[in-house]
Amino acid sequence: MRAGTQQGKPHRPQTSSGERGRNGRLIYTQSGTPRSKDLAALLDELRALIQEKSISRKLPGEPDYVLASGKHSRYYCDTKKVTLSPAGALLTGEILFTLLDGKVDAVGGLQLGATFIATAVALVSGQHGRPIYGFTVREQQKKHGTKENIATSFSPNGRDLLEPGRPVAIVDDVVTEGGSILQAVRAVQERGCNIVSVVSMVDRNQGGGDHLRDLGLPYFALFNAVEPGILTTNDRLLDRPEIHRIPSA
Repeated sequence: MRAGTQQGKPHRPQTSSGERGRNGRLIYTQSGTPRSKDLAALLDELRALIQEKSISRKLPGEPDYVLASGKHSRYYCDTKKVTLSPAGALLTGEILFTLLDGKVDAVGGLQLGATFIATAVALVSGQHGRPIYGFTVREQQKKHGTKENIATSFSPNGRDLLEPGRPVAIVDDVVTEGGSILQAVRAVQERGCNIVSVVSMVDRNQGGGDHLRDLGLPYFALFNAVEPGILTTNDRLLDRPEIHRIPSA
């Protein structure tokens, strides 16, 4: 047998916790969770990925982007380019699982952007052995089938996932005025759930976050954006020592 191989397979160099292999990929444990456990580092990596892949800017003379809120902007943030990627989904899931672990049983929000975020959290939570189940709120109620306005995972106790009193988190990709989050909040409140956290990946700092907090919602963002689309990490997330490191599976 050739040196550096085992049963015909190439040898993979051992790396310490938090390092990357030669191909730049995250190193995984047998449970499938990344060895890198520093929340600040994961936030920085996700911020850089969103900054590079999700932010589009208009050139001088080009018309503004029109946002879902109706407002105009010189930049546009499409986090789906990241949350639909393997690396972005993993980072999103790990970070939000860290922030929500032990606090909620379910996570979701308004389709479409929140669906991918909730799925990432659900997958990572299962890898850690402490499941958080996902749901998605439809923009319009179905006119066929069950005609439900919320699609949910099954519930481990056999009852409705969004039963009265269930602690849940509402998530969204980008907040401008907060309308998408409020639509999801109202739908979940109609089920009698307890909204423990409201989280966006990116807050555009155009009043939406303040409006949500003024309504008494426990809202925070992972990242803040300013013109022309420069992202900064919400440093308040790192002020809590109990979440500096992602819990092991």
